[in-house]
Order: sequence, then C-alpha cells, then structure tokens
Amino acid sequence: MTEVIQKQAKEILEMFSKAIEKVDVKETVAERANDRRKEGISKAEIDKKIMFFNAPKARDNCIEAERGDWV
Repeated sequence: MTEVIQKQAKEILEMFSKAIEKVDVKETVAERANDRRKEGISKAEIDKKIMFFNAPKARDNCIEAERGDWV
C-alpha cells in the first residue's frame, strides 16, 4: 500500500513540475502600507501581543495553561 501511494505521489509531483514550467513568471514588487514594523516598536512587543492573542486563557500579564497542554 505504501509503495502505491509513493508511486502516485511521485507521478503527481512530476505532472505538477511539468505544468509549472509552462507558467510565465514576471517579477513584481508589491508596496504595502503595513509591511514593516514602525520605529520604536520592538520585535519582543509584537511577539508578546501575538502570543497573548493566540493563548487559550490569558489574564493580566500571564498565560494560564496546564503543563504540557499548550504545546
């Protein structure tokens, strides 16, 4: 069974690589208003905001989690 899946995956990758060779790629540069950090804001502050936003439970300046539960 594993050999069949590996063979199918290889065939799919080969078909994809042949198809992608035909794609016309043009270099572009996209300017975005919010693609850079503002002066004075540290990376640690941004990481802390993201971490607390993603935490299942957070109170004050602490994340509430069971040991090994939030991995």
